[in-house]
Amino acid sequence: MLSGDLFRKKPKTIPAVSAEAGVKVTPSEQRNSLKLRLMILIPALLLSAFGIVMIYSASSYSAELDYGDPLFYVKKQLLGFVPGLVAMYGAYKLKPEFLKKAAPYLYFASLVLLAAVFIPGLGQTSYGATRWIDLGFITLQPSEIAKFALMLLLARLLADKPPVKFKNLVIPVLAVAAVLVLIMLEPNMSVTLCVAAAAFLVMFAAGLDKKYLIAALAAALALIPVLIMAEPYRVRRMLAFLDPWANPRAEGYQLIQSYYALGAGGIFGVGLFNSRQKYLFLPFAESDFIFSVIGEELGVVGCLVVLSVYAVMIYAGIKTAVMNRDPFRRLLAFGITAVIAVQTLLNVAVVTGSVPPTGVPLPFISAGGTSLIVFMSAAAVLMRLTVPEARIIFPNEGKAHTL
Repeated sequence: MLSGDLFRKKPKTIPAVSAEAGVKVTPSEQRNSLKLRLMILIPALLLSAFGIVMIYSASSYSAELDYGDPLFYVKKQLLGFVPGLVAMYGAYKLKPEFLKKAAPYLYFASLVLLAAVFIPGLGQTSYGATRWIDLGFITLQPSEIAKFALMLLLARLLADKPPVKFKNLVIPVLAVAAVLVLIMLEPNMSVTLCVAAAAFLVMFAAGLDKKYLIAALAAALALIPVLIMAEPYRVRRMLAFLDPWANPRAEGYQLIQSYYALGAGGIFGVGLFNSRQKYLFLPFAESDFIFSVIGEELGVVGCLVVLSVYAVMIYAGIKTAVMNRDPFRRLLAFGITAVIAVQTLLNVAVVTGSVPPTGVPLPFISAGGTSLIVFMSAAAVLMRLTVPEARIIFPNEGKAHTL
């Protein structure tokens, strides 16, 4: 059995439509669709709202010192949350057929945005990385848009031509490579890894032949050490991961402070808003390391509850992918779910010291307006994909065929 057979279904020959034929969605499908939509919508809204609360808790002290306003980061997040709600509504209204047609245009637009960060005066540099476009009234992070635009394009390409032959892989691989190179040049290795992993999972789901699967894994395993060695700071981070106490005031500092936060939280935490590590001990407490603050304030129990909410959404996403008969809808649902799952797991792995430190936000929760709007929109598209496909019913045959 090929690797993605779970998500691939053999096309059916649709007979001529008779006068008695009609379009029908069964009550069972309607109930399942509503259940899945709620399993996506409720976690998305809960995580987004919870993120605003945790951003206030994690950043109020530093925001007061730096900007004279303890609500500085909260206000910025609300500027993402409110438009995010509007974007969710708009994205839910988009038909999958429209998204399929728009996929190449959205992909190339995302490439233009990724390249625009390198334009002097337009790209914004912070901590040695140029990842944002400064529009004056807002900063835009193109990589957040590009990863979902790539999933959209891959769903279209692989639905039309499954990756069972080498020639069918050329364009998808080049599309992935273009995004990865531009993100890596920022540099942003964490998002590069997220995008690469999600793209690989989509190809796997599409039925990637085993020999190409093995070749891709081998290439990734060979390339990761090269990318680490290419930049001295990545080497230092790797060494800090292996032994953070060897350099506790430099590269090992952030991971050690994360350990202190998680350790102090214990089973039930020190209480909401009672974190001690947020008092300038833990860097990026409101963004990349917000899960450490969650662990400190709400303990292991709180962390498990948060991860359970993610698990509900990811389960619903996978269920949506499996239930869809149309290859494009199936792969798009899986791609969106893969991005959410991979980025969540990577963030948690980083703050717990399970993988080398790298900057990756926690979806829906970490501070970042662009990220929040994009993830909320992606959740809405995933909700739309739960809507049952219209089918032609042939009473004489008792069979249903997808339109």
